[in-house]
Amino acid sequence: MNILDKLLTTIGDVINKLACSKDEKNKLKSELTSIILNHYNQLANLQKDILISEISGNCLQRSWRPIVMLAFAAVVILGVFIDIPLLNNNSPFWELLQLGMGGYVIGRSAEKISGNIIDKLKK
Repeated sequence: MNILDKLLTTIGDVINKLACSKDEKNKLKSELTSIILNHYNQLANLQKDILISEISGNCLQRSWRPIVMLAFAAVVILGVFIDIPLLNNNSPFWELLQLGMGGYVIGRSAEKISGNIIDKLKK
């Protein structure tokens, strides 16, 4: 279950606790679901536009994610040989690395998918 499904389920549970008729609850659920899905779709379209602009940009625009992840990898590898305070267990570096990895993997997947879609649209 993704975060959107969890959000809609939670909202539905809250609405079910309201003291109103079943029809009013269903109408409220429907309206809130519609609003949330509309905003979710707008966000997805904005993300798609960003990825398309990156893909169609210059070499640096297309390569910034791998460059950043290589820099992170260099810091981690260097930390094996040298004591770097940045790599302590309670350092926010690890959260940044996790965020970067997630963004890189998702970004690369979206980049490949959108590249395929763009190629098909050009045909």
